[in-house]
Amino acid sequence: MDWYIVDKNYTRYLIQFDSRVGYVEYGDKIKLHLGILLTVNNCHYYVPISSAKPKHRHMSNNLDFHKLQDADTGYLYAVLNLNNMIPVPDSCITQLKYNQIAQFRSFNSQKEKDDYIYLLQKEKTIIDGIQSTLQCKAEKLYQKCLQMPNSSLASRCCNFKLLEDKCHTYLNKIEF
Repeated sequence: MDWYIVDKNYTRYLIQFDSRVGYVEYGDKIKLHLGILLTVNNCHYYVPISSAKPKHRHMSNNLDFHKLQDADTGYLYAVLNLNNMIPVPDSCITQLKYNQIAQFRSFNSQKEKDDYIYLLQKEKTIIDGIQSTLQCKAEKLYQKCLQMPNSSLASRCCNFKLLEDKCHTYLNKIEF
């Protein structure tokens, strides 16, 4: 899987319909997404990555949450909130290339930039080792939310069907 940047206008559009959709812009920083987790109705799903917080250490991996943790050292790098995965049209996504990262994020020094790229590479190594697990989880999560829309699990997740409809509507608007 690769790192992606979701167009901020597209995420602003989605947030109007589902408040669980996360912001992608934090001042001079961007929130990266990982993908493609699954494809449904011609929509590719991407999941945001979040910085690890102290509360995450006590949480267990489950269907809608996965820790990116070094198997040898136990170091917790980040988390993936699969419940916040969103469908994104190809026209609203940009694959992140490390040599172009300064176009999307400000750094105070070359060292800070190098450290950030190193962090992304470490996280990607972990992700590459669990890619099939993440894709399987995403598929199961998606299906469970459709089958049981009133469940506590579905209440923690983005409204996938609604967002797919809005994704198609957005595409139709920008094509004209």
